Amino acid sequence: MTTHAEALTLVQGTLALLHEIEGGVLCSPEDAAFFRQKHKPSTPVAPTVVPPPIVFTPPPAPPKPPEPILSPAPTFTPPPPAPKPPEPVLTPTPVFTPPPPLPTAPTPTLLRTLLATVAPELTLLPDIPSDTLAKKIATRWKTHNQIAPITLLHYQELPEQTTFLEQLAKAVDVYFGPARLVNAERVEKENQWDAFLSVNDLKVVIACDHTLWQLPNLRNMYREIPTQEKRLLKEKPLFLLPDLALYLKDPMLKRSLWKALCSFLSSSTKT
Repeated sequence: MTTHAEALTLVQGTLALLHEIEGGVLCSPEDAAFFRQKHKPSTPVAPTVVPPPIVFTPPPAPPKPPEPILSPAPTFTPPPPAPKPPEPVLTPTPVFTPPPPLPTAPTPTLLRTLLATVAPELTLLPDIPSDTLAKKIATRWKTHNQIAPITLLHYQELPEQTTFLEQLAKAVDVYFGPARLVNAERVEKENQWDAFLSVNDLKVVIACDHTLWQLPNLRNMYREIPTQEKRLLKEKPLFLLPDLALYLKDPMLKRSLWKALCSFLSSSTKT
């Protein structure tokens, strides 16, 4: 392919050749005059100005982009090796040494002999004192709160018999002062009869005869004075009721029971 510079050189060479031919002799002078006359232009032809040759100046080459500055490749530094774990210190296996034998405990006889020699003023008891009394005194409050001056006891009666005792307690409460029906089961189970009967506010106890014989701990507190026709629980007067089924079968017997009870309470509650 012809470049721009080559084409320009070719044009310039052609123009120079034409100038040479126009000034040179290619035909006879007569022929040249004839043709000049025939082809003479009506208007003067301006001399052809040959433009100066165009010198092609190639555009400057674009500047090369700056070469990138290559940072040095990072060098890989291997991590330091992990420190080795310390070797375990092997402790020597302890050697079991049996404890020295305990000294032989002195016998009770030896202790008594020593105490009698060292402290003869001390009294040595053969057995450990019982704390039964202390326990009864400590639990006396349990029975004190449920006791009235006239206390009626019931134990495993039939429902209708318990109702009869409740009505009897209300009647006594109205005519003779504070009265209360107490369930004897818990007092018997805890063996609190001594504390129960030691309450100063308690004046009279009323209970069925079968109730007394069904409660062994209460029966130990029972005693009679035949010469005075008295029955007592410890030092408290006791009025024994016969079988309550009799009063439920024959209500007319309730009148005789009430008379006997009024006579007993009148004499027993004077003090």
